[in-house]
Amino acid sequence: MGRSRGKTSGVTRVIAAFLIAAALFAANGTAKAADRCAPDGSGNWSCDYSYRVNWYLCNGVPIGRGVRWQVPEGAPPQGGWPVAFYYNGTTPADTNPFVQDADASFGLGYVPQIIHELLDDPENTGKKYAVIAPEPPQAAVFLEFWNTNAPFPYSTTCDYDFFPDFFSEIKGGSYGSASQYNMEKRYAFGVSSGGYNSSRMAVTFNQDRKWYQSCSQWCNEDTWKALAIISASYASCSGPVCVIPNLPNNHPATKFWHGVFDLLAPEWAAELYYEELQEDGVDTEFLEHEGGHEFTADTLGTEGVKAWFDEH
Repeated sequence: MGRSRGKTSGVTRVIAAFLIAAALFAANGTAKAADRCAPDGSGNWSCDYSYRVNWYLCNGVPIGRGVRWQVPEGAPPQGGWPVAFYYNGTTPADTNPFVQDADASFGLGYVPQIIHELLDDPENTGKKYAVIAPEPPQAAVFLEFWNTNAPFPYSTTCDYDFFPDFFSEIKGGSYGSASQYNMEKRYAFGVSSGGYNSSRMAVTFNQDRKWYQSCSQWCNEDTWKALAIISASYASCSGPVCVIPNLPNNHPATKFWHGVFDLLAPEWAAELYYEELQEDGVDTEFLEHEGGHEFTADTLGTEGVKAWFDEH
């Protein structure tokens, strides 16, 4: 009798497991993939990631730049995952955006949560993104920040040399199979120095040469679809030192998140950029919050970074 109960119990467990799997399939069209990101018991978020050093020539000198990246679970869509690039602000060397404590300064605890939305699509919108986060160049013994608003010509900087090489290496398979990335659908977000650098993508790196049969020649193609700028302004601005020049006619859609008490990058400087985009007919939004120079919860959810990217 005991053996019979054991046999019946085993069959029941198999049937139950099958029904659970069938329910997941019915709800999602496929078995639910595991998340790349998760919080711990203290509310600190972390995401799985890979890491490599991207070597390139800066003014002829070999230099290595650390890069972290991750792609969503499962097979990529036809054409590959759209790619969201994250740019850190001025931070200590080797700051890891994929792993941050909830109480990290400048609101950096929200960054792995944004990455979670991009990689895992917790709201089941049907849109996921690969996330790639290169480190800024080291500018001091312990600090890193982007060269975008350096007080000398951008064309002489290491970043100017880095990005073409970096994008080429992604397309060449140095960050896993090139087919998993849709480099014709790029997005960028960043805070502070990384926000200025997100703008730099529109100013300097928003054309890619591609062969089109329709024009029987190499043609320039816009590559950046949308930008998310947190606590920053135009590419060459620096805090209150800010003049907005004529913008590129292919400037991507851009949304700003800015605190009324931001003392490092005043809100009015971001508003100058926003107003110029409006005048040029570029899709743009400005979200003002009651904080300072930081990420806030406004960068998540329906008003957040991923929601803005999803629109474009």
